[in-house]
Amino acid sequence: MLAGEWDEVGARRGEGEAFAALRRVLAEDDLVFLNLETTVEAGDGHIPKEPRVIGSIGIIERSLAALDVGLVNLANNHAFDGYLAGFEAVRAALDGAGVPWFGAGRDAKEAGRPCVLERDGVRLGWLGYVAPDTRPSHVAGPAAFGANPLVAARAFADVERLRRTVDHVVVSLHWGVEFCHLPSPEQVTIARGLVDRGASLVIGHHAHVVQGVERYRDGVIAYGLGNITTTDFAIGGRLAIRQTPRTRSSLLLRVTLDRTAVRDFTLVPLRADGPRVVTDDAYAGRLVARASRLLGGKTSPARWKARRFYEDVVLRTLWKLDPRVIRSLRPRHVARVFQNLGGSLTGRGPA
Repeated sequence: MLAGEWDEVGARRGEGEAFAALRRVLAEDDLVFLNLETTVEAGDGHIPKEPRVIGSIGIIERSLAALDVGLVNLANNHAFDGYLAGFEAVRAALDGAGVPWFGAGRDAKEAGRPCVLERDGVRLGWLGYVAPDTRPSHVAGPAAFGANPLVAARAFADVERLRRTVDHVVVSLHWGVEFCHLPSPEQVTIARGLVDRGASLVIGHHAHVVQGVERYRDGVIAYGLGNITTTDFAIGGRLAIRQTPRTRSSLLLRVTLDRTAVRDFTLVPLRADGPRVVTDDAYAGRLVARASRLLGGKTSPARWKARRFYEDVVLRTLWKLDPRVIRSLRPRHVARVFQNLGGSLTGRGPA
């Protein structure tokens, strides 16, 4: 998310400094991948829903260059906050920088098209999906632009088909309940189902907090990486979403593979310290370890509902008890608390 407090970084062209520590960590990696959850306004304005993640082409280009990014996923719920014109401007910038992308497009065919890359003789196939309950503004259809929607049966078939032509399939999933460190039983079932059908890596994002990482059969599943960059958000000119150390923590998944197998993986905890990324952060490391311990227990529906109630309702409500946030509350926000409460009890998606 390269907006908000990152606008100041862009104004002084300080992306190199902001990402310096992370760039040193990535220096010897063969391929850097990320979920790009920022768009721009480019003539069509922006969607009415808030919060929006609207940045600038300059900060996107310089940030990707600072990290030497080699591939991005665009299947997320903010890819079309600037409508089609914003998406087209971002894709043009990516194409101009020679950065491949996948997961969204002018129609369902383009959005669902895999991206195939080769590094050191290893052929990698990438697929990206956004879960409908993350409420993307635009979902791709036969004649409609948008992000590639997650439908489990279709994703399973996509993986099986792609696996026949590549050494490894990597699936990028924008999904999960916001602020909840434990994936739902349905997420676990889908992620493991993707591995059962041939995926080597399943990489999740959207929850704004880290979720656990597991080795399952021949694959690795990272249910939620968190946000490497983030910002407070204002709605109607008033602070509405205040980031905390928990939501400013994330993780870098580093994977070593050859043509036949995933050989190893390591986790590097990260923290967004204002407009600067800190590596090997101790607090983030504790969150990553705790999330994986939570995942190690049996993720029953009852256990997940209890965890979601605590993290998505209790902690989320307490987090809003900041005088600056309280001043921005409206009746619809109070209604959303009760919607999330109901969802935590029934297992429905987030409001």
